[in-house]
Amino acid sequence: MKRAFTIFAILLAFAFSRGTASAGDGDFFQIGVKAGLNFTNMKGLKDFDQGGFLKTYTGFNAGVAFRFNLPLGFELQPELLYVQSGSRMDAPGWRSFDYKVGSLRVPVNVQWGFRFLKIIKPYIVFSPYVGYNMFSKLTYTGDAGSVSFKGTDSVEPFQYGVGLGAGINVWKFQLSFKWNWELSEGFRTIDKETAKFNGGELSLAFLF
Repeated sequence: MKRAFTIFAILLAFAFSRGTASAGDGDFFQIGVKAGLNFTNMKGLKDFDQGGFLKTYTGFNAGVAFRFNLPLGFELQPELLYVQSGSRMDAPGWRSFDYKVGSLRVPVNVQWGFRFLKIIKPYIVFSPYVGYNMFSKLTYTGDAGSVSFKGTDSVEPFQYGVGLGAGINVWKFQLSFKWNWELSEGFRTIDKETAKFNGGELSLAFLF
C-alpha cells in the first residue's frame, strides 16, 4: 500500500508540474489527474460461481490522464493508473474471504462525442488496456479473527482487456463510467483453475 501511495504522489506532482507548464499551449493536449472507484468480481471459478459465494469487491483507481483533442469529435486519452481489483467470497463456515490485487494499468481511451454550450461534451469510449500486477493480498476473516497473506504467486504478472463506457466533460472536469472485461487469466488456484476480474470503473478527472 505504501508503494501505491508513493507512485500516486509522484504522478500527481508530475501532472501539476506539466499542467502548469502547458497552460498556455492551447487545447490540443491536456494533462490531468483522476481518481475513482472500481467494482469488480472474479469470473471463472466454477464452484464459487455456482454456489453464489462470489461478491463484488470495491477498490479504487488513481493516476494521470493525457488527452489529445482530435477533429470530428474524437479524443485520444491514454492514462497511467494504479488500480485495485478483487473479489469477496462468502461461503458456509467463513465470515469473509477477501482477495485484492494492486496493479499499474495503461488504458488507451478512444472517445467520441459532441460539444454544446462550449463547455459540455458527452461521449462514448472504447478502452483497450494493458497492465502489470504488482501485488496480491488474501484476507480470511473467521470466528477466530483475521489472517492475511501477501504475495504474487496466485496472480499472473501481466493483464490485458477492453472497456466500454460513457462519460461527460464539463469545463475541465470529466466524469466517466466504464465496464472492463479482463481478457487475460488474472488469477490461478493451486489446482490450476483460472479466473478473471471484470467490473465497473467510476472516475472523476480534472484536466489542466
